[in-house]
Amino acid sequence: MKAVLVICEGLHDAIFVQRSLGAVAGCKWFPGAIRELPSPFGSVPQRSLNGLIATRMARDVEGLTLRETVYPVLPHFESAVIDEGKGTLFVQVRAGGDSQADAVTDLLEDIDASLGAGPMDIAEYAVAFLFDADEDGLSKRVGAFRNAYQRHFGSFLTNADHARWLNAATCHVGVYVVHRSPEDPVGTLEDHLAPMAAAAWPDHYGSARDFIDHNRRDDDAASRNDADCLKAVITSAVQFEHPGASLSKAIARGGIPSAQFERCRLSRDLVRFLQAVPWCDDEGSSPVEAH
Repeated sequence: MKAVLVICEGLHDAIFVQRSLGAVAGCKWFPGAIRELPSPFGSVPQRSLNGLIATRMARDVEGLTLRETVYPVLPHFESAVIDEGKGTLFVQVRAGGDSQADAVTDLLEDIDASLGAGPMDIAEYAVAFLFDADEDGLSKRVGAFRNAYQRHFGSFLTNADHARWLNAATCHVGVYVVHRSPEDPVGTLEDHLAPMAAAAWPDHYGSARDFIDHNRRDDDAASRNDADCLKAVITSAVQFEHPGASLSKAIARGGIPSAQFERCRLSRDLVRFLQAVPWCDDEGSSPVEAH
């Protein structure tokens, strides 16, 4: 079996990946417990070893405050879905921003060490990094990725580019930068979520848009940038069906319908990228083209 780790900045990014894989590629939730995940993520019965996820989640809570125990230490495994037809496990990992590069590197080193310790269910893996372009733009975001992960991947990252896979020393690595369009290489995931929410709940979304636009002040957080404004509108629109819901709840199951993910250009393009890993046993594999 093969595995693709998708390193996401926030929870709603991880949920977007998981739902896109479900809607576009027909991936299913992994049905078992953590110990039943393919090794090294799950347990290794033949050697009586705990899996990588359980090992990393184990910690001495007595040295933590109660508040610290509520929130998982980043990077944190969020969900796992499987493409049964292709024998590929997709694992969504919430990692935060660039400040977590060292912690993510430690995770990748743990995976490499586990796979190097003997035969595992996962024979080959890839890691995909998902970022927003923000206002810096696509090129600067890729450059920041190269700088942050040069220590782990070394010279292989010289050729890193949006939606391109590279064969590094121990795994395949790629970066996908969310932006508005090929002609507008800035923006965030919210630029794509907003039209999905508007199509799903046209009346409620329109009312929420009017409310936010006519009532936000210049010094409100919802006025800081386009992404924060869109977050405010989307979460306001979803309140009619899910009072108290967060942005993550708005796009999770029970929120934006799967049909919107099927139609979303970003969902389709992202899934195409995630499925285009040039696995070693695939003949004629080539990097996926950027969009």
